[in-house]
Amino acid sequence: MEEEKIKELVKKHEEYKLSGINLIASENKISSAALEALASDLAGRYDDEWYGGSKYAAEICSRVEELAKKLFNAKYAFVTPLSGNMCDLAAIFSFTKAGDEIAGIPKQHGGYPFGYEKFERKFYPLPMNEYFIAEENLQEIDEDFPLILIASSIILFPHPLKSIAEKFNGVLVYDASHVFGLIAGKKFQQPLKEGCQVMIGSTHKSFPGPQGGIVVTDSKEIAEKMADYLLFDYEKGIGLIDNPHVHRIACLGMVMEEMIEYGREYAGQIVKNAKFLAKCLDDLDVPVKYAEKGYTESHQILLDLDSNEAMKFYKKLEENKIFIDCIGRIGVAEATYIGMKEQEMEEISQMIADVYRGRDVKEKAVKMAMRFYL
Repeated sequence: MEEEKIKELVKKHEEYKLSGINLIASENKISSAALEALASDLAGRYDDEWYGGSKYAAEICSRVEELAKKLFNAKYAFVTPLSGNMCDLAAIFSFTKAGDEIAGIPKQHGGYPFGYEKFERKFYPLPMNEYFIAEENLQEIDEDFPLILIASSIILFPHPLKSIAEKFNGVLVYDASHVFGLIAGKKFQQPLKEGCQVMIGSTHKSFPGPQGGIVVTDSKEIAEKMADYLLFDYEKGIGLIDNPHVHRIACLGMVMEEMIEYGREYAGQIVKNAKFLAKCLDDLDVPVKYAEKGYTESHQILLDLDSNEAMKFYKKLEENKIFIDCIGRIGVAEATYIGMKEQEMEEISQMIADVYRGRDVKEKAVKMAMRFYL
């Protein structure tokens, strides 16, 4: 039997994914207009003056940097990182050396599972209360660190950044990967105003852009240090970035233009949708964490299931064309971006509750998805 061509598999992916309700907290939909940049001639080009014909590619990159500064109210911005993880590496290499200890959120409490030992660094876990930094216990730490990296995969509420900044003298870096869209829309905490020297992160979660990364800061000194790793440098040698993928940057810029115009409305609706969906699920006796806190202040909801229950439930939902992740984390950023509001959240909650009770809702889920994706 002849193997399917990649083009055919891409088509199958789109037919499958876009005929379901996507509630993956780590994903989003890119607008059709911005997607055109990814498939443009820029996909095989450079933006550097070393290469003839790069005039407009270079202008695009420069303009997108300016858009990033405007959107995040920052003095310096880098749009060259190819991922959020690359941003983390840039911060680690810029502010630490081999053998240094880096403070952060442990992975068992929702922290980003970075492999510090692979880069000859040590990890120091901040005190936690489930998925929240235990602010009251920070003063018990008698060490200092060159870098405090606040990176969460599970982030429902703002972190106590002011308290962390007051406690430690090291560089405080906020990984905003999951909440960049909310920060851009001014509906979540504003890290650069709360004591962080650097904000980094990926651009395809609550921020509806292509996969890639952003770094912003107000410090000239910090920007110069990070530039060594994030900008092409022939004299000193290449750091983490050689070709920043100009088609990605162009797409990112188009999404930034959207966010400057509509970001506040979009981010505000995300939070409304997340809170409303969580309350509806709770009312339908689907176990949801943190009702006493209002469930969430971000795009994420966390089901109150153990690991085995969460794994079984996510598989059951997938069979019914509702997509969440294997830890019971639900995200509403994409659903919001494609136009869903409270009415749809109520319908989705009923479908999730039906699946929780063993009922089939595949036809309903597909019908709803097709209303918004077609």
